[in-house]
This record gives sequence, structure tokens and C-alpha cells, in this order.
Amino acid sequence: MVAVTAWTVTEILALSQTGASHLFWERVQWAAISVAPIFFFFFIVRFTGYEWVLTRRTIPLYFVIPVLSVVLIWTNPAHGIMWTDPVQTHTGGIVTLSQDFGIGFWVYFVYAYSLLIIGFILLIRLVTVSQYLYLDQTVLIVLGILAPLAGNALSVFEITPLPGMDLTPYGFTITGIAFGNALFRYQLFELLPATRQLGRQAALVDLKDGVVIVDTERTVLYLNPAASDILDCNADEILGDSIDLLIDTGELDFTTTDRLAELSLQGRTYEVETAPIRDRRNAQVGHTVLLYDVTERIRREEELRAQRNRFQQLEGINTVIRNVNQVLVSSTTVEELQWAVVETLATPGLYDDVWFSTSATTSPPVRMRADDTKPRAVESEDRLPVIEAIDTIDSVDEDMPDHSGLADRSNWTSVPLVYGQTVYGAIALHTNRDTGFGERELDVLDELGETIGHALTSIERTHLLVSDTRIEIDIQSADSDALLVALSSSTDTEWVLDGLIPARNGDLTTYLSTEDSDVGIDEAKAHPGVLDVRQLSTDSGTTLEVQASHGTLAHSFVEYGANVRTATATDGRCQMTVELSPGTNVRAVVERVQNEFPETELLAKHDVEPTEHDAIPSETGMTDRQREALEAAFRAGYFDWPRDSTAEEVAASLDISSATLHGHLRKAENRLLSTFFSD
Repeated sequence: MVAVTAWTVTEILALSQTGASHLFWERVQWAAISVAPIFFFFFIVRFTGYEWVLTRRTIPLYFVIPVLSVVLIWTNPAHGIMWTDPVQTHTGGIVTLSQDFGIGFWVYFVYAYSLLIIGFILLIRLVTVSQYLYLDQTVLIVLGILAPLAGNALSVFEITPLPGMDLTPYGFTITGIAFGNALFRYQLFELLPATRQLGRQAALVDLKDGVVIVDTERTVLYLNPAASDILDCNADEILGDSIDLLIDTGELDFTTTDRLAELSLQGRTYEVETAPIRDRRNAQVGHTVLLYDVTERIRREEELRAQRNRFQQLEGINTVIRNVNQVLVSSTTVEELQWAVVETLATPGLYDDVWFSTSATTSPPVRMRADDTKPRAVESEDRLPVIEAIDTIDSVDEDMPDHSGLADRSNWTSVPLVYGQTVYGAIALHTNRDTGFGERELDVLDELGETIGHALTSIERTHLLVSDTRIEIDIQSADSDALLVALSSSTDTEWVLDGLIPARNGDLTTYLSTEDSDVGIDEAKAHPGVLDVRQLSTDSGTTLEVQASHGTLAHSFVEYGANVRTATATDGRCQMTVELSPGTNVRAVVERVQNEFPETELLAKHDVEPTEHDAIPSETGMTDRQREALEAAFRAGYFDWPRDSTAEEVAASLDISSATLHGHLRKAENRLLSTFFSD
């Protein structure tokens, strides 16, 4: 508009001058005439979004012909390249100039009109590709340019009312009106086509997915920056080369647009989609190859798949565990439990090889594969190193066998069979699953081992109660880590075990007595494993109620379901008589005690008949817990008057609440008195 204004003003000044002055303003006018088409072209390419043609290197080139034309205008009298034979015409006070145009003028004319035509083409294309979104603005711009352009063409070819008259400035009146409407009414600079065009270009360049454009011969024509990074290549160097140099096109299907192909590049996974490129005649001229990074999606899918598989495995494991629990309830012997557990655990898809070895019986380990029809006893020459190691397990605090000698040791695990501090043995499991054993699965198996340990203890105790014969063993220990041995050694007096009551978590409440008064209290409190010591009132001597988690010879026997009959310690040596159920592996029991108290030896072993009369007749139907509560209360002097122990103190020794103790006592007393008075 500045150029148009300058053109109009200089034309007005020239019309009022004659002679040399008129020629002067004609030459000044060319400064505006030469740049107006260029500025129009610049405006159009920016307006339509093609400003990439304007760079620091190309912009000066656009001004070469206009600047040269201005120079030739001012020096025209010397060479006549721009025009010849200028003639001034005076008509009604208006001075016009007519002349013959030279070669220099026609060069500029062709250049200027070429820029104008290109600008018009860009405008017309804008209307069509934008689906007539910018039709109003484009019509006004075209009208504003065509009016002076038509006047200029008429003037050049001398189709004017007056000879030499320039009609171009008159057309600028229409230009002002048209541009004004486009600017203020149709939001010329607010709804910019350049934003749409540049946005499309920026979206392609900044797209995180890779875009490769190839022709029908698979020659690379374009790569966006993301594709260059994905394919690890230089876009400028790869242009013109075959796409086969970058990816294996054998895995791509250029005839479909579905995302069917996947490529692994530089440790990442890409999904590939191809789309045909067609010209206006619907002829195929190439393909667009899109590369989508789906690494994270694939990783999430694999995680979800693995998680689903783990859940399915755990569901199968839980089903097997429930079946094992039913077996534990129904089994009446250790051998029956051993064989039934192995047969239940050997399940296709879970555990293809199961070994069960326990020290609770003298029977050999039992093994079963998932494809076997039934379990079988394992002979010594056929045993795996893992089972040999299991046989020597004696404490949960020690490491489980490391499966040395097994080719696929990562797919083996050992489950200790635990009750309290005693490990009866272990179950060795093998799986052919690629995932091996999961952490949650191992936790479930550990709980199963504890459950089986409880079941083994229950079987031992049941056999001890109902069997017609029992095994009685006499042991002797001089190990100072045993409580009775330590007390007899430190006090120089004889100590007797009056009774013991199992408490929670494997603890024992023991009642120890001696004929000496007020001795052994401090020594008992300082002994390892002792949790609490209380002195009970007696007519003579000392009676201690000791609660201990370990550190007594009785612990290991009680955990095996044995019955400690007597225990006496004198001069740092303790002798104990223990009853075991028939079929108990005496050697394993003694070794378990010797592992904790090395200075212990077996003195005798013999079969005995059960005692004719129990302290509390079985006819009472009293539960074990009621018996324990009644005995603990009696031995603690709860029934004496005045009472030697309160209900709270007795309850604390059993690790129960006083309300629970009262409930047990009332039920036990009721059953005992009912039996006594019923006859």
C-alpha cells in the first residue's frame, strides 16, 4: 500500500508538470512501480503459507531486475533501453507522456507480470484446497489487484482516453476499497491461511511418529526428523536411495493401509502403516510409510499377559492347595499324608516333579512326576542331591539346599515342613514353566509347609494318645544351654520338672521346683530363650513358673508331639523320660535335640504300655486347651486360699486374656465335676 500510494502521488505530480519536470516525476514514479509487484508477491506467499521461498539468500535476488530497471530509467537518455521518442501531450491542463518501450521495459514487464500471475495462482489454489474457507478474502484481494493491473495493461498497450495516460493509479481506488473490506470486514489478518499451511508443515516436521514418502519405485523422497532418528540416517544423504537400505520391505504390504507389520529397530518396536499417494487422475505415484513407536504398548501388553498368567497359575495353585488341605484333614498316618500330598501336588502345568522327604517316619522319600499314575518310594541310589540335603535339615534358621548338581536348578524350589522351631523335612518341587516360581507362589508354598508341619505334629500327638503301645526313651544331657542343666549347675541343687504347658507361637510354660528356698530366680531370668519368670508360693523350697521360647530340652520333644514324662537335673546333668508315638523316627528326634544341645545322648529306648489312669480321665471330654488352663491354674496356686496367683497372672503365662482363661476353667471344672458326680 505504501508503494501504491507513492505511485499515485507521483502520478499526480507528473500530470501537473511539463518538460523536464514531468520526466523527473516519471523517473521518481518508477521507484514505486518497480517494487509494487514484488511486495504483492511477498504478501501473497506469506498470506498463503509459502514463505519458505523467502530466505535471506533469495530475497535480494527478487530485487535485481527492479533495481536494474530503476537505474536504466534514470540513465535512459544515454542508451534508450527503457523507452524512446518520448512525446508530451497537453490536454485540458493535463500533461501526459507517450513513448515507444524498449527491450529493458519488456524484460521488467514479463518479470512483474510473472510474479503477479504466480500470486493469483496461489490465491486460486488457496480457495480450492481450503474448501472455500477463504473465498471472501481472496475475491477482495484479487479484485483489488486486477483493477490497477487492468489499467496498467491498457496503458502499456495504449488503449486509453488520452495518449500516454497511465490508468493504473485510478485502479488503485478500487484496490483501497477492496483491501479495506478484506481487512476490516472479513478479518484478513485474523483468519490467516498461512497459519493453516504452516501448521500442517509444522505438524509433519514435529510429529513424533516417523513419516517416509517414497515413489512407486520405493525411492525415498522425504523423511521427517522423527523418521531420521528412528531409522538412524541422515535425511539429506538418504534422499534418492531405495527404502530397502533402511528397512526390510519384505515385511511390509504396500497394498493395504492396515497396521499389520511390526519392525524391531534399535531395541524398540514400531508398527508400520502404508498409504498410497494418488494424483488428481487417481493414478498411484507413491506411498507414505508411517512408523508408530509401540514399544511401551507392547511392554504393557506383555506385562498384562504375564500378570494374567500369574493369576491363572495362582488360581491353579490355590486349587491344589485346597485339595492338599483336605488331604491333611483326612490323613491319619504320616505315610498316608506323605503319599497323598505328593499325588495332589503333582499336577500338569504346575509341578511336573514332586519329592516329599520327612524325618517324622522311617519310610523313604516319596516321588511322583505329573505324568505318573501314582507316587513311588525313592530308593537311596535313585535320590537327587536336593533330597539328600533335605534329610539333614534341622532348623528353619539354616539355609535350604542350593540344589547343586541339578541342571535346571532355577526351576526347583524346596518347601520346609515346619512346626515351631522344628523342620520335619521338605518338599522339593520342579516346574517346567518358563517363568519358574514367583514370589507370591513361594509365599503360598511356605504357608503350605507350615500347614503340613502342623498336620504332622497333630498326627504324632494323636498316635501318642490313642495307641496301645508307645515308645519311651531316656536321654541324658550335660549341655549348659539347657535350662534345667544350667539351674542345677549354678545352684548346686536338684531341680525337677513338675509340668509343662504349651503356649502360643511355640512357647512353653514350665514349672520347675527344688527343695532349696529362694534360689535360681536370677539364673532363670538370665538364661537364653526365657521370656518371663515368676516364683510361686510354696510351703517349702522354690517353685518357678518359667515362660520360654527356646532353651529347654522339652521344646524339641513337644514340637514333635512327644510327651515329656519326667525330667530331673542334678550336678549339671539332666535325665529326661519322653514318650513318642509308635512309628516315630527316634533317630531323627534325638538328632534334632542334639543339634541344639550337642552334649545330649540317648540312654535307652523301649516300648511301653500306656498308663492305666490319666491324671484327668478321658471320659470328661475336656479339650487340650481346657486341660492346659486347668493344670496351669492348679500349679500356679490359683485354687489355693489365699490365692498364690491371680487370674491375670495365669492368663499371662498362657498368653491369653483373663476372660478366655475364666471360660476355659469354667468349662473344664464343669466337665470334671460332671464326670465325678455322674456315678
